[in-house]
Amino acid sequence: MSLEITCQQFFDGTVLHGPTRINVADDGLIVSLSDHAGDCDFPVVSPGFVDVQMNGFDNVHVAKATTNDLVELDRALLAKGSTTWLGTIVTAPLDKMSLSLASLHQSFLSKRIQGFAGIHVEGPFLGAAPGAHPVKHIIACDLDWISRLVPSVRLVTVAPEQENVIAAIHELRARNVTVSLGHSRPTKNQYEEAVAAGATMVTHLFNGMSGVHHRDPGLAMWALTDDRISCGLIADGVHVQPDAIALAFRAAKSRICLVSDSVSWRTQSGSRPGVEIRDGAPRLSDDTLAGSCTPLSECVQRVVQECGVSIATALESATSIPADLARLPDVGRIRVGQKADLLALDSELSVLKAWRRLPS
Repeated sequence: MSLEITCQQFFDGTVLHGPTRINVADDGLIVSLSDHAGDCDFPVVSPGFVDVQMNGFDNVHVAKATTNDLVELDRALLAKGSTTWLGTIVTAPLDKMSLSLASLHQSFLSKRIQGFAGIHVEGPFLGAAPGAHPVKHIIACDLDWISRLVPSVRLVTVAPEQENVIAAIHELRARNVTVSLGHSRPTKNQYEEAVAAGATMVTHLFNGMSGVHHRDPGLAMWALTDDRISCGLIADGVHVQPDAIALAFRAAKSRICLVSDSVSWRTQSGSRPGVEIRDGAPRLSDDTLAGSCTPLSECVQRVVQECGVSIATALESATSIPADLARLPDVGRIRVGQKADLLALDSELSVLKAWRRLPS
């Protein structure tokens, strides 16, 4: 069914335009983008949001999800504006992680889950800032295990100080997997070696890493000042204080990748005893943060409304920047000839409607 959409502001993934008409053909391809005069259907149209760190949502836990569970999860995320996402699994024994990966890969191959674009493996090859990851399962990089990762893995988080990490980064890059650095307190030399080997991102800036100090800089400082590195950032209002979010965007405007780091809060207590929602986020009994319960769309709203970030910059950090990091050329931008992957927002950037690309 063909579609015509008009909007007062149109963000194409890079540039914020004025009133625009978007025409979509019967096959789901965008056939024209043109200036528009007159009343508009929506205040803002943007590419759908791309979440590269999403452990679960509501009652679905990615690591334990069936294909039907992931279909349910996909619908819930779509309603919140995330049209594309990487299912994230975290530190556990390697055999358990292998089972999760095998199951998720079969779900990915089923093509039943339109928004499921691949997997983010966060752990177990982490370092000296484990956060909520169980320390007993953090291990040296297992090169054999890495060499057998399922093809749907698109992003892996490792720590620069971990044993065998440089060889692991080389192996991951050879497999066209994006490498992010996180849960880490590396030396400057360890950081530089990891970046030289091919790491291009840090996982949830400020959280689970050495920080910003005028005499004792750490991973957060180096990432913010390194044009080679993009910075994942959880803007749920709990993980990072608004002034720190504003600082991050000022220092690395075109390198910030907003992520939700959401978890399945309705089943979290059952799957991990001792985890409960307190003060706006899931926490361990010692108050360690264990993910968020905030969708990516609310993170976008927050950085604009509370942190002084421009609409264009905020939208870019949730669309084209994460799409590029995950090597997803068909999402994150709105272009003639591309499948329609659109999000209508109101003037406060709340989600009104989403149109997701047709299955390939």
